[in-house]
Amino acid sequence: MTEITNLSVSQIVAGNNDRREFDPVKLQELAASIAAHGLAQPITVRPLRGRVPAFEIVAGERRFRAVSRILEWDTVPAIVRELDDEAASAIMLAENTGRADLNPIEEARAYQSRIQRFGWTPERIADIAGVSADLVKRRVSLLNLAPDIQHMVAFGHLPIGHAEAMAKLDRNRQMLAVRVLREKENVPLRLFRQIVNQLYEEQSQEALFDLASFWVQQVQEEAELPRKGKHAVTGAPTRDDLPEVPTLNTIGDTTGAVLDRYILLLQRAGFSAEAAALGNLYNALVRGNYTAVPAEAALLAD
Repeated sequence: MTEITNLSVSQIVAGNNDRREFDPVKLQELAASIAAHGLAQPITVRPLRGRVPAFEIVAGERRFRAVSRILEWDTVPAIVRELDDEAASAIMLAENTGRADLNPIEEARAYQSRIQRFGWTPERIADIAGVSADLVKRRVSLLNLAPDIQHMVAFGHLPIGHAEAMAKLDRNRQMLAVRVLREKENVPLRLFRQIVNQLYEEQSQEALFDLASFWVQQVQEEAELPRKGKHAVTGAPTRDDLPEVPTLNTIGDTTGAVLDRYILLLQRAGFSAEAAALGNLYNALVRGNYTAVPAEAALLAD
């Protein structure tokens, strides 16, 4: 059995908690629950040899704050465990993510600190935190956002999906993307991702501000989305990990020629499933006389 020891609160110090914000209202609620029903789960601490205070909190800082600061207990039930920094960090991460205690920015910092300090991979973090490796990577990307935007995300003033979408932009483009969001409520994520992708492609500052003005005008006027040209919105999903679609070689290049080259490019890059999906479309277009197999078909020559 795990031994529980009553420790003086004066002997205990907070650890390097991933959680930075402690909602005072929720702490009051927790304290009221503990006062009514008792402390159902002791805190977990580790000894600090030769130091005062003598113990560091590994898990349960919210409980400790509730009983020591609000209920003013002199002692608190605790499980004392011998843990090194890495083991203590793993326990803290599992507790914080398991209880949904962290806001998205705190969660991102928690993951990033373990990558930097212990060399953990996203896969190891995901296993300990009980999430997917993809979520770990998306959360960490939020740390690329400007501090003001991170603040908006932390306090729920910016949808997490929209924040993750704009994380690849530089600071200027991030602020322009936020400007677009502020012009109209509930900009669909699919549309916003296309706006972000176009901002990402722009290189010059002049073109950047022109593009931002264009999208601000679109959402202000609720105009019909453009159907042609570089600003066109198709609604189609995209993926950043696929090879870039080849551009037209000549003015007379056809849809069939572009599809032919891109399917071959996907095959050679190892994206067989994606190439097959596009191949189905290509075959249907050819058989429906919407395009033709080019005279110098790369697929037929390969």
